[in-house]
Amino acid sequence: MKQVGLIGVGRMGRVLSGRLAGHVNLTIFDRNDDRMNPLAEKLGVAVASTPEELAGVGTVILAVPDREVISLIKDFNQLGQPLNIINIATNVAQHVLEETAAKHVKCIGVKFVAHAAEMALGAEPVIIVDERPAELSVLAQEIFAPVGKIFIGQADWVTYINTQAAEKALIAAVLIEDTLRGQPYANDEMIKSAIRQVAAGILKAYANDDHGPFVREIVRAIKAKLRK
Repeated sequence: MKQVGLIGVGRMGRVLSGRLAGHVNLTIFDRNDDRMNPLAEKLGVAVASTPEELAGVGTVILAVPDREVISLIKDFNQLGQPLNIINIATNVAQHVLEETAAKHVKCIGVKFVAHAAEMALGAEPVIIVDERPAELSVLAQEIFAPVGKIFIGQADWVTYINTQAAEKALIAAVLIEDTLRGQPYANDEMIKSAIRQVAAGILKAYANDDHGPFVREIVRAIKAKLRK
């Protein structure tokens, strides 16, 4: 199996570790030992004491917040040894990775059209693997094959896709909240349930083409209104 390191076992890193374990020889690192060690024990994977220790693995996935990606790449630059870095942070562009990395550090974006909580429940993510550099694109496809459905292209597309999906979903949630809060019979629990269960459930059903007559009629009315 391929040797792979992973830095960051927050929400997405935790889910990703679970899907990679058993398919690659995985070593993880997180600054929070209380979060890292129980996960490593559960998955049966190794842990590293520092990020730099993972450089010897050869390929490292960065599952950390945007602001930490560049800092870690700069730290790896200083080690002076060849390394492949796979960045999954949505808002760090491929050209930024390339401009930051030293010649001996190769970087590629692998980004998820997905939500960590949904993945934790078993949802299959769509993953866009950047087409360059070509040799890393092939490697990334092999590593992430058990994780989700892979497309090759420009991983930076995901920034726009996820931003639009999040923005439009939150507009809907705020509209539902504002509309129902004006009704004398709607309390906070009713409003939250309307967003969490009714709205979210209908969105899933629509995405899966599994909605009934009630939703289909609403969809027809919405599309007719938008075409005007």
